[in-house]
Amino acid sequence: MNYETAQKEFIKLIESKCYEFQAWELFTDFCKLSAISMYQPFLKSEELEKEYMQTISKYKKDVAEIFPQLFTYVVMGLEDKMGDFLGECFMDLNLGSKYKGQFFTPYNISVFMASILGDATKEKEGICEPCVGSGGMIIARADVLAKKHGLGYQDIMEVHAVDIDVLCVHMSFIQLSLLGISAEVVHGNSLSLEVFSTWYTLKYIMNASNKQHKPKEEEQLTEEGFTEKQEDSEPKKEKVILPCDDIENKILYSNTELEVFATGKLF
Repeated sequence: MNYETAQKEFIKLIESKCYEFQAWELFTDFCKLSAISMYQPFLKSEELEKEYMQTISKYKKDVAEIFPQLFTYVVMGLEDKMGDFLGECFMDLNLGSKYKGQFFTPYNISVFMASILGDATKEKEGICEPCVGSGGMIIARADVLAKKHGLGYQDIMEVHAVDIDVLCVHMSFIQLSLLGISAEVVHGNSLSLEVFSTWYTLKYIMNASNKQHKPKEEEQLTEEGFTEKQEDSEPKKEKVILPCDDIENKILYSNTELEVFATGKLF
């Protein structure tokens, strides 16, 4: 199924249930449930689990069954090509005019803006997005890096994204995770610097875990033929906190579990 067809099926499925629920409610609950389902295996939060159950419990079985179908369309669409799938569906469902006057930048404009940021190299590219929306600008930059520059954006981009709207946090987290972009998506206020919660994409978690599992002490053969500990000559790297960290007991997921997650098998 191509990108455009997946979007049409996504919208049609939501509209098919609008006789009982508003499109806005179905769309926002879909994004919430999908984001929690993707993140919960790492975070293991009782609070998020409770929020998930409270949200899904208001739907009868025939309506609840559309949520995994909707997620399938998102996956199939983004597998076909890169784009702001959820942002475009949001606008096509006419939700923008009903919610705080919120509109998302058309993807072709986002791609144009991303393409004039300058030359790209194989060096790490840090991006800070204070009002990330559905993540369209971030996705567009990844698209440009891949198509225009022939670079693997998954290993180059390091994104810090913020939005005060939790729906936007869920939308961008879903899309950036599925596209393999390393990002921390913050639910917060970029002006007051308040932070309510932070969502780490799966690629971010894998990168952070790899950094943490490197040997604590690296040895190097000197010109005199002796080995010396580098911990005395090099500054210690700051520990990267993972969402799956047990802060009290200092327990991380095992390497075997992380390898399973990397294949896309979250459960």
